[in-house]
Amino acid sequence: MTSAAGQNREIEQLRKLLFQTEAARLEALGADVALLQQYIGNPDRLETATADILVAALERAEVVRPRELANVIAPSVVSAIRSEIRNSRDLMVDALYPITGRLVSAAVANAFKELVARLEQRLNALTSTELWIGRIKSLATGRPISEFVLANASPPRVDRLLMIERGNGRLVADWKREATSDERADLLSAMVAAILEFSVQALAGEGNLQQLDFGGREIVLRASPRFILAAECIGPLRPVDDARINSLFFDTIENMDRGLDCDAAMLGSLAASIEAGPAAEPKSRRGGKVVLFVLAALVAAGLAWLASVYLTRTMLERRTNDALVELAGKEPLLETFPLHLDFDHRNRSVSVSGMEPGQVRTAPLIDALAKAAAPYRVVGRIGVVPGTEQVAALNADIDALRQSVTGLQAGIDENRQAIAELRQSLAGLRKSTGETSEAVAGQRQSLAGLQARIDETRGPNQEELQSLAGLRAGIDETRAALTEETKSRNQQFDAMRSIADGPAERLERFMAATAIFFGDADAFADDNEAGQQIRDLAGLLAGNDLRIRVVGHADDTGTESTNRAVARKRADQVVRGLTSLGIEPSRLFVVSRSSSMPISDVPSEGNRRVTFENVFRAERPQ
Repeated sequence: MTSAAGQNREIEQLRKLLFQTEAARLEALGADVALLQQYIGNPDRLETATADILVAALERAEVVRPRELANVIAPSVVSAIRSEIRNSRDLMVDALYPITGRLVSAAVANAFKELVARLEQRLNALTSTELWIGRIKSLATGRPISEFVLANASPPRVDRLLMIERGNGRLVADWKREATSDERADLLSAMVAAILEFSVQALAGEGNLQQLDFGGREIVLRASPRFILAAECIGPLRPVDDARINSLFFDTIENMDRGLDCDAAMLGSLAASIEAGPAAEPKSRRGGKVVLFVLAALVAAGLAWLASVYLTRTMLERRTNDALVELAGKEPLLETFPLHLDFDHRNRSVSVSGMEPGQVRTAPLIDALAKAAAPYRVVGRIGVVPGTEQVAALNADIDALRQSVTGLQAGIDENRQAIAELRQSLAGLRKSTGETSEAVAGQRQSLAGLQARIDETRGPNQEELQSLAGLRAGIDETRAALTEETKSRNQQFDAMRSIADGPAERLERFMAATAIFFGDADAFADDNEAGQQIRDLAGLLAGNDLRIRVVGHADDTGTESTNRAVARKRADQVVRGLTSLGIEPSRLFVVSRSSSMPISDVPSEGNRRVTFENVFRAERPQ
């Protein structure tokens, strides 16, 4: 028994010596199994362990291998964003509703800031030489000024370029002007791809989103079936820049299709090409400034000349009017019979017109006005009216001459009758043959006495005849003076009547005596007469700015609305005739008064008419 027990101990020791390594390994394996059972022994433990492992793995991959992580996760992220945008519109509205007021306030504030910026830009544009040159070019060529301004502007500066794979949003290449790492590049590429795809779906194939504005920083988007180019630019884009970006982007896509890799170096050269722009011809800004200065000098010289002419004419008119007022103060009759000055600056003359009594001497008046109006010449058109004393004296002289002529005529008639009686007596004496010589001698003596008497009578008659001839000459001179005065007064009356008979007075007389009559509807009762009346009215309205009211009338055979419509058609018919003759429609006021103002008690063509009236000064076209 003792030997058997000792043998077993030896065997046990031998087994320990032989299997010591395996036993330790089995113990270690058991400990590991127990640890695994404690860590992932059930589903809850397995989920917790897996989550911790995935979080740690993603954190390490984001730091060590960000591009590979983005390539793997980007499709799922893009799909999730699309699904959330498409399926959670109500949630988005609920989330934005509390901040809607702040968004509106911010939008209004930004709008005011932009307004202030635009006003400041416009104020600066008023003093900009290049903008004035652009305006002159725009006026000369008819093209908008924005084309010249953008053409002269500097090209935009590219701050960043992203080449994105379309569909999954994977970032292919990234270039930044500042060589710094950006951990949000993958997120930005995914967002740009999602926004572009959403815009394509929303527009249903009507176009692609090409530009995003972030307050002075613009992201220009260009898309092909496989790739998206996102360029972050600073500064406004010109039309030539858009065309150049399209050309360079498609050239890059062709190079990528031929097998070239798109990396930061390729995007850097692309940015340099975009900023380089086409070779522009050097422009001499000094020459543009000289041209603008010359134009401004010409405009200033023209304005100065116009101002000097205006001031010179104004001072001359004021000086001449002051001289006339001073003369009127010295001569009271000039206030009773005022004079009018008419300045003709084209002919450099001043016309003095009016009527003055004979007591006023016009020559000194004209000389005083000529000195005040120098270097203009003064044209006198003053009519002289004789005074009451001169007229009374002239009438008295005429009456005295008439009485003297009547007395002389009576004396001549008496002498003629005495001569006739003497001749008859002499004839009787000659026929008496039985008279004695003494009787004949006595008769001769008597005849000699009578002849002496006749001679005595004839002497005073000759003096009276000479006096009568002088009186007749005076009467002829007086008649000539009266004729000239009458002619002058007639001319002055014609001038005053021409002034009084102006366009407004002739038009008023025409409208008071004229009406255009109609038959049925808007047909003229007499086409020839109506056409002549319309032509006469157009002639009175030509060459002035007078305005009239064209009033249509109707009889009472129809309803009120029908009559008003017919009367309106008649007035429109006359207005069309006047406008066809060159009268502006804005000077014609059309109104329909239906049958409210009849001129006949029975329905007839007399009530179917169109009349004319003056319009009020402040009346506006309807």
